[in-house]
Amino acid sequence: MNLFSSNISDASWDFMNLTGVESNFFTYDQPDKIILICFYIPVFFVALVGNILVLVMVFLQRSMKRNTTNYFLVNLAVADLLVTVFCIPLTIAENIYTLWMYGDFMCRITGYLQGIYVEASVLTIVCMSIDRYLAIRYPMRSRAACNHTRVKQLILLTWILAAVVMAPLLVVRRVETHKIDEYVTLYFCQEDWPSFRDRQIYDVFLLFCAYIFPGGIVVVLYIRIGCSLWKPDHALQRENSVVSNEVRMLTSRRKLARMMIVISVLFALSWMPYFIVNVSMDFLSTEKEHRSNLFAVYPFALLLGHSNSAQNPLLYCVMHRGFNNFLHKFFRCRCNELVLTRQASTLSSGEKEKSKTVTFLGSKLFRHKKQLVIKATGVGTPI
Repeated sequence: MNLFSSNISDASWDFMNLTGVESNFFTYDQPDKIILICFYIPVFFVALVGNILVLVMVFLQRSMKRNTTNYFLVNLAVADLLVTVFCIPLTIAENIYTLWMYGDFMCRITGYLQGIYVEASVLTIVCMSIDRYLAIRYPMRSRAACNHTRVKQLILLTWILAAVVMAPLLVVRRVETHKIDEYVTLYFCQEDWPSFRDRQIYDVFLLFCAYIFPGGIVVVLYIRIGCSLWKPDHALQRENSVVSNEVRMLTSRRKLARMMIVISVLFALSWMPYFIVNVSMDFLSTEKEHRSNLFAVYPFALLLGHSNSAQNPLLYCVMHRGFNNFLHKFFRCRCNELVLTRQASTLSSGEKEKSKTVTFLGSKLFRHKKQLVIKATGVGTPI
């Protein structure tokens, strides 16, 4: 998807107006760009802090590592964090200054990595839906099938598949130069396909690989999971009857499955406008005015997709009891440290006065032949 597609070669700028040409590519003062940046800033910070806290929670608590589902949550948090760190700042920079100034390598690798992160998130959600389906429908079998080794192998496979699916972007993305005259050359990072038909085929391929096909799998699996959650399954109860704490385990699985359903729905709704705009620009934008409208909507559709990286940590705060408890303990610990530090500084400022008072009392009591033990901290405790 090219963010800039106007025909620069047909422009007729002269040397006296070169300064105006350069300034045309700074768009930070446009109202739509200001609104876009104002939305991106909270999305960036919420996604950055939230996903880091998710990773800290899992790595600090051993109990979290026992559940294989948390491996998928970690993988999803890693993908969201990479989107936050690499995709969002670059997207903001491209919207502020449309010229490319990072070189050909960065042009190729950034688009490729952005595609990998999004595709890895999609495949991770599919894996989570399969994991929840097995845990709800076949709880005894899922323990043997979804062990830690296999889950790690499956996560590695998701990244390999994402890298393969996005590989064409390494070839077609390149920096195109538009020389205005001997003094000014403009650089743009664009996709240079052999033909427009090839680009259409690949965009349709991405639509199915990153949205329709994975979405279909997730919908089918969660419909079947929903039948187990809301309708009593006697076969499932008999299979679970040999397991201790049956009711508590089944309730926990149902809560986790509900959270996974919400994660999948949010992802689908967040990225739906992006894919609609993308396909529309390939097949429906025959008129110049229609195409310009799609280009105006495209940055906001991408913003909605990027916001999904911030939605998951917020969702965990509401629906993940372990993450909610961790946040309470984490911030309570930080607050206690601040209180103790303040108390320590207060005690150190009054330490000399307390020492003088205790020394005077000690000498007076000694003259009256009474035993008193005085601690070094200045607080006396009679024995």
